[in-house]
Amino acid sequence: MIKKFYGGKFISKERLFNEGINYPIKIDYYKICDNTENKEITQYGLEIVKTEYKTEKINVENEQVLKVTKEEKIIDNILEKLKKNEVTPIIAKYIVEDLVYNL
Repeated sequence: MIKKFYGGKFISKERLFNEGINYPIKIDYYKICDNTENKEITQYGLEIVKTEYKTEKINVENEQVLKVTKEEKIIDNILEKLKKNEVTPIIAKYIVEDLVYNL
């Protein structure tokens, strides 16, 4: 299994303020390439890592969704939508299921 950094972003201060959060939050998105079962077929998945930079400590939360598709173009499209909409790990599986179902 190979994990490649796809992109990351800090959630806007305005959005955090509107939600009553007064510390920075960064979300990183990773593409996971898995061809361990059959060397000729690559399965693509993803991981989302959320880092909260609180004054007293740093909290890290992550979620992997494996074997989403066999097409790299599709996983790139999904990752772009997740990043654009600042999707966090807690709802990642549900959003990915909806996106794959509506392909």
